Amino acid sequence: METSAIIVRLRRVGTDLADVEVKAAAGGLPKDLVETLSAFSNGDGGTILLGLDERAGFAPAPGFAADRIRDALVHACANLMEPPLRVPVDIEEIDGGLLVRADVPELDPVEKPCFVKARGEYQGSFIRTGDGDLRLTHYEITQFLSNRGQPTHDTEPVTGASVDDLDPDLVAALLRRVRERSPRSIAGIDDVEALIRLGALTRVKDDVHPTMAGLLALGVYPQQFFPQLFVAFVALPGLAMGDKSPDGKRFLDNLSLVGPLPLIVSEAGEALRRNMRSASVVTDLGRVDRYDYPLEVFRELLVNAVMHRDYSPAARGMRVQVELYPDRLVVRSPGGLFGSNRAHTLGTADQVSTSRNATLARLLADVELPGEPGRVLCENRGSGLPSVVRQLRQAGMSPPDFHVTPADVGVRVPRHALLDVDVVEWIGSLKQDRLTDAQHLALAMMRSSGRVTNGMLQAWGVDRIAAGSALRDLVDRGLATSSGGKRYASYELVDDVELPVATVQAEPEAGRGIEADFDAIKQAIRAGHTTARGLQAALGMSYDAVHRRLRALRERGEVEQTRDRNAKNQSYRIVEDMGDAR
Repeated sequence: METSAIIVRLRRVGTDLADVEVKAAAGGLPKDLVETLSAFSNGDGGTILLGLDERAGFAPAPGFAADRIRDALVHACANLMEPPLRVPVDIEEIDGGLLVRADVPELDPVEKPCFVKARGEYQGSFIRTGDGDLRLTHYEITQFLSNRGQPTHDTEPVTGASVDDLDPDLVAALLRRVRERSPRSIAGIDDVEALIRLGALTRVKDDVHPTMAGLLALGVYPQQFFPQLFVAFVALPGLAMGDKSPDGKRFLDNLSLVGPLPLIVSEAGEALRRNMRSASVVTDLGRVDRYDYPLEVFRELLVNAVMHRDYSPAARGMRVQVELYPDRLVVRSPGGLFGSNRAHTLGTADQVSTSRNATLARLLADVELPGEPGRVLCENRGSGLPSVVRQLRQAGMSPPDFHVTPADVGVRVPRHALLDVDVVEWIGSLKQDRLTDAQHLALAMMRSSGRVTNGMLQAWGVDRIAAGSALRDLVDRGLATSSGGKRYASYELVDDVELPVATVQAEPEAGRGIEADFDAIKQAIRAGHTTARGLQAALGMSYDAVHRRLRALRERGEVEQTRDRNAKNQSYRIVEDMGDAR
């Protein structure tokens, strides 16, 4: 964001922002600025503006020596921080005065924590919270440090347990699958030796004990040994934890799910199903039940949480939590991100496949779900979150939001969808057989925004040719009408089907193509294609055309950038959607 735009934001809210730190610095470089350097580096990055007086409405500070402060800031970045920071520091003119601007990028995860060298890791590491800098806790620092190697907590022996604490049915199904899939891996050895080779058991002197991974994946009752390693499921009546329903209930459902992980995941899915609305619709595959959230999406999110959470001794008193609100589904797990992934890469093509619990992940790839022979808990191919994004897109839902701290990871899926239960019921009322998923999306878009184009369907992952065929068939069925040229054809519901909630004003023929491009880009951003390259790939538009449309949408105040102005891979979001974020 341009400096002038940042100052407008600062003056509007009257204080520092979570990603902007302002100091007058008229008397020299503030001593606590090193804490902000650490906090921004350990978080999502941020901007430092020196030479503005907050008490004077963020006007230029009298007596500010820009050259001297710039040099002092460069020195602090290079010599007072560990690891040293290479931060671009510039002098800019604003409102007749000078200021110093530094855009501090997020540090590579494997290099965190960034700390004040003179204070050491455990006293000099900070994180940004609100508009202030807080010292990282001992646990948060250990999470960063664990990124520098491969944790082995899941391979530790549970010395209080024995082979008899493993479920024989789960063990038999696991060994049967491994022998079929990879016979050489456990050929010629008995079951105990096979489980040792797979990491489910381990020897301690002359005894054999389950590993933590083996107990979690195959145990009869792992919580006997680790009481807090369960999944808490709560369905809530209000939009915040603690809100009560009209009859005084704080929870519509409240469960502690225990047992081995396959059983927990299965029972959590049933709990979610009981607490969701549903509607049936006839597709080309037959009658299909649609829920507020696709069940497969929830299963992937929960498996990801239990498989990649922190199982170190410091985290064994923490549980995975599932929270179902009226407007969102949230899954929280202890432990920050592992490896080189960052929040904005999760679920994208840039996501790196890493596993904090390598042995557990390998076992879960061969453990079958209860009552579903042949269906394993996960693939262990790094495909979980990308699959979540893809399935949500197919359901007409926006991608999940990831809230990442050094101590935990939260995934939030908003309930708002093109194909919510009310819309599915409306589609069912049309009495149309064998509608495709693409046609469901098209009908939903026409109902909610007044029209749909081929490009708008492409934004949600529908192939261009399939989109054209789906739209033409809706016209043939008498559900939609078409207007505009072949390239910029726009489709609307016929009047006797149902008037759309919001009607798009007709544009002049010359402007219809541009507006169709604008609609397609906004739909694509909502579908999770948030970079210019991603929009280009999703819509088949040229890179230059995407940039021109994005620039126009920014000027219209409909789209804004989400990263600092120097980001190489800038991303975008819809301005009107920001009011829905929680």
